[in-house]
Amino acid sequence: MLDIIDFIESSYKDNSELKHKLELVKKLITYLSEHDIDRTVGEIIPILGCNTGYSEYRIINDCESDNPSLWSEYQYNGEKVRLNSGDIVLTMKK
Repeated sequence: MLDIIDFIESSYKDNSELKHKLELVKKLITYLSEHDIDRTVGEIIPILGCNTGYSEYRIINDCESDNPSLWSEYQYNGEKVRLNSGDIVLTMKK
């Protein structure tokens, strides 16, 4: 997989329009090479804009309850995860 990263980095010089897309591929390859993945990709879900001004999407653990006061917001590395228009969510399936 490291050969793929080397190829991606060399491609930056040739096509600046692909820079953001290649950076995403590079991060995915790096993540996959550092972690054991025993699932397959389910879907890639784009977060579309909502017409409510500047608002964010949040990932919530409902704690098996319909009562929002019992819910907790998901945190990664000690920070709450907030999604905005343009973000993507990658789901994994067994």
